[in-house]
Amino acid sequence: MLAASFVLGVPQAQAAGGDKDYEPAPYFFVGLQGGGQVTFTNYDFTKLVMPIGAVSFGGYYNPVVGGRLHAQGWRDKGAFKNLSLPVPTNNAAGVGDKTYYWNYYTVDADLLVNLTNLFWKGSESHFFNLVLVGGVGLNYAWHNKQVNNLISTYQLGNVAPLAWPHDRLGHNLRVGVQVDLNVSKHFGINLECDFNNLSDRFNSKQSNSDDWQATAMLGLQYKFGYKAKKPVVLPPPPAPAPAPAPAPVVKPEPKPAPAPVVKPEPKPEPLKENIFYSIRSSEVTAEEMVKVDKVVKYLKDNPTATVDIIGYADVQTGNPKINMKYSQQRAQDLKNLLVKKGIDANRIKASAKGDTEQPFSVNEKNRVSIITGELNK
Repeated sequence: MLAASFVLGVPQAQAAGGDKDYEPAPYFFVGLQGGGQVTFTNYDFTKLVMPIGAVSFGGYYNPVVGGRLHAQGWRDKGAFKNLSLPVPTNNAAGVGDKTYYWNYYTVDADLLVNLTNLFWKGSESHFFNLVLVGGVGLNYAWHNKQVNNLISTYQLGNVAPLAWPHDRLGHNLRVGVQVDLNVSKHFGINLECDFNNLSDRFNSKQSNSDDWQATAMLGLQYKFGYKAKKPVVLPPPPAPAPAPAPAPVVKPEPKPAPAPVVKPEPKPEPLKENIFYSIRSSEVTAEEMVKVDKVVKYLKDNPTATVDIIGYADVQTGNPKINMKYSQQRAQDLKNLLVKKGIDANRIKASAKGDTEQPFSVNEKNRVSIITGELNK
């Protein structure tokens, strides 16, 4: 399901670019997550990893600050090392390590801070978002029968003197980070890693300090409740000034007809066309193809003319290496298209400038190839 959402969602996010018909915030979301967790103790933590699931509901009040109610849990695992029966027998000494399980769930109220939108401004939304997570809540654990049986069998009162018998309610403090991929308007994929601070004895061992649990989960998020963008209202144009009264017409004396003047043939207007693209694309859309056809007609009407194509990419997306690649591809694909429509390749020059130059003040318009024509004698 995550892979399908990514494949279907990425083209929508790229095509929308910055021209969305909705505000980036506020909005609400529901999320599902799954992964692994471990509660640290005096044992090899790699052998204590257990699966975990989570569900959340929340929202963003603005592009930077949001909140959620988050519930997670399932089953946790602990262990005792090098156990033996209290009265050694032929087959009892050195029983070895013993593990035990219990159930729990945690409910937290979390604060979400989108660091990408906080420090990287100039766009409505980003495909990649780094989110800081912090929260406080309650932890409820139950079904602790296994550890109490081990304590009774191996007389572990000195190791776990305060193991809880049935259930236990304690605090949970959380801090972590989330990497969120904004694949479309309604769907996001995230990877979240958290550290949870729990009360001592959560794992039935007393260490005179709080217990710590680490979690790592992959999740899918459905977003809804966006507000439509408010239309931009332009001020009405000023009223035209009243036309002045016409001056009286004085008829000039008749003059002899001038000799006919041979007018030079009109020179064609200089050519310049801007071909705009969607984000991360070099494909010419149907709307922009009309401009390409004008270039083809210009070159066919003027056999000595040549054209220069320069590809660009917007600076607020990707990085210089990727942007140079897209601008080169845009210029070369456009040259190939003109050749396909019957124009000699020697009459076309194609080059690229990546995001080193931005010909337009609006960022999205810099995903462009600019074609200029020149008449040669």
